[in-house]
Amino acid sequence: MNDYLISFMLYAIPANLIAVPIMLFGRGKIQWNVFEYPFIYIPWFAFIALTVVIFGGLDHVPELSATKMFLLVFQSLGSGVMGGLIILPRLVIKNQKLHPVGITSISAFVVALLYVKFRVILFIVVASMSSSAS
Repeated sequence: MNDYLISFMLYAIPANLIAVPIMLFGRGKIQWNVFEYPFIYIPWFAFIALTVVIFGGLDHVPELSATKMFLLVFQSLGSGVMGGLIILPRLVIKNQKLHPVGITSISAFVVALLYVKFRVILFIVVASMSSSAS
């Protein structure tokens, strides 16, 4: 299978396992908009963009089995958990002046920015370790 498809599946499983119960729990309190759901996938796009910037893409990650496994499995699962929590601020913030999709989009971009901020250092360390090993 393609590395991007594997990464997306590993992202979508925890993101949906977290986001769907939050949406079901808040169903009685909040009217959900259909356009809010795709925002949970923004951290996956940030993960892919980060690997393209650092490594040139998931296909160009050094073939060290530990490095590739770390990036595909653990980072995809970690960003999936963060992506699933994007829906949570809608339950907490009940401000009627801000549009509900605006709350979700702001939380999506903040979570993606925080994910990228903390992973840049990690990816640079992984890239330097793989270049020193070869």
